[in-house]
Amino acid sequence: MQPYLVGRLGGAMGTHSARVSGAWAFLLGMVSWVICMFRQVPCQFPPAGTAPDRFGWMCYTDITALYYSRGQVTGGIPYIDVAWEYPVLTGYFARIANVIAGWLGADLSADIEGSQMALNANIYFAVTAVGLFLCIMWLISSQLQIAPANPGLAMAVAISPTIWATGLINWDALVIALTAAGLASWIKGKPGWAGLWWGLGVAAKLYPIVIIGALAVLCLRKPAFRTKLTRQYFFMLATAIITWSVANLPVMITQFDGWKLFYTMNYSDRGADLGSLWYALSLMGLGVPDPTTLSRAVMIMGYIGLAFLILMARKTPTVIQIAYLAVAIMMVGNLVYSPQYVLWLLPLIVLARPKVLDVFVFTCAELFYFVFIWLQLRGNDLTLGISDAPWVYILSILVRIGATIWIMSRVVRDVVTAQPDEPLLTRD
Repeated sequence: MQPYLVGRLGGAMGTHSARVSGAWAFLLGMVSWVICMFRQVPCQFPPAGTAPDRFGWMCYTDITALYYSRGQVTGGIPYIDVAWEYPVLTGYFARIANVIAGWLGADLSADIEGSQMALNANIYFAVTAVGLFLCIMWLISSQLQIAPANPGLAMAVAISPTIWATGLINWDALVIALTAAGLASWIKGKPGWAGLWWGLGVAAKLYPIVIIGALAVLCLRKPAFRTKLTRQYFFMLATAIITWSVANLPVMITQFDGWKLFYTMNYSDRGADLGSLWYALSLMGLGVPDPTTLSRAVMIMGYIGLAFLILMARKTPTVIQIAYLAVAIMMVGNLVYSPQYVLWLLPLIVLARPKVLDVFVFTCAELFYFVFIWLQLRGNDLTLGISDAPWVYILSILVRIGATIWIMSRVVRDVVTAQPDEPLLTRD
C-alpha cells in the first residue's frame, strides 16, 4: 500500500505518470524558489533612505551579511585575506559567485563607495541565489531517484514552505543536494559515487559525516558481515576520504590558519547558542554549567541507541530511516540549532515518514520557530509579562525540538515493529 501522502500528491500512478509528476516536482521547486527570492526583496532593495529591518521583515541572510563583514565586497578571498568560518567547499562556492559577480559588473576595488558596495552585494546575492537554485533542482532530481515510484514525495519537498522561509539564509542548499545525491547513489548500488558526493558534502558542511558513521553499523549486522555490503561501505568510505582530502588540501596546506577557523569555532567551548535546548534552558535560568560536555554526551548516547536499534531490529532499517535518525540526533543534542537546519531534515523526513500528519507537524513547528527567532533577535518583547525571560521564544525552541523528538519516536517505532518480510520504501 502506498503511503497516504503519496496518494494525496498524485504519485505512483500509471506507466507515464512518473514523468509528468517528476516534471511537476521541478515546476513546484521553481515556484518555491521564486517565493523565496521575493521574500528577500525588502532586504535587498529597501526604500530609499531607510535601513532594512532584516529581522522584522524576516529576510535576513548570511550571504550578504558576510559579504560585507568579511570583505568580499571589495574583492577579499575566503581563507586568504578574508576570515571564513565555513568548510572549504562553501568557501569555493562563495568565491566563484564573487568572481562571476565581477564579470557581471560588480566593481571589487578596495576604494569603492557605499552605492557601489550595495550594487556589488545585489549582484553577488543574485549569482549565489541562482547557484543555490540549481542545488535545489539537483535535490529534487535525487529525491525522484530515491523513490522513483513515488514522485509525490519529491513534490512534497519541492513545495515545502520551509524552503520559502529558509532557502536563502545560508548556503545549506549546497550540502543538502550533495547529501541527497549520495543517498541516491548508495541506494542504487553505486558506492563510489556515494563516497564522492558525501565527501564533497562533508567539505561543505560536516553533518553528512553522521550518516556515513551510522551506516557503518549496518556492516555489523549478521546478514551483512563480510558480505558485499561491507565491501561497498569501505569503498564508499575510502572514496569519501579521498574526495574530502582533495577538496581540503589546497587550502589546508597554503592557508592553514584560515582553514582551521571553522573547526576551532565549532569544536572549542563555544557555549549554548541560538535554537538549542541548552540555550532555552539558559534563558529559563536553568542553564547547565558545562553545556558543551552535556551536548556531546547526549549525542553520544543517542548514537549508541541508534547503533543498538540498527543491530537489534528484526528487519534491517532502511538507509533513509538511519540517515534521518542520525541527523535528528545531532539537531536535538547540538549546541546550536539554526533556522536553516530545517533543510537538513526536510528531504529525509518526507522519505522516512511519508505521512501528512508528520510532515504537517514538522513544517508547523519549524515555521513557528522561524517567526520567533527573528523577533527575538529584533528585540521584541516576548516575555508575556511573566519575567524577563523571552518565554515565547523559549516555547518556540521547545516546540521545535519536541516535534523532532516525536517524529524520531515514530521512525523508531516503524523500525521496531517492521516484520522481516514487510517491504519498506528503500533498502540498504
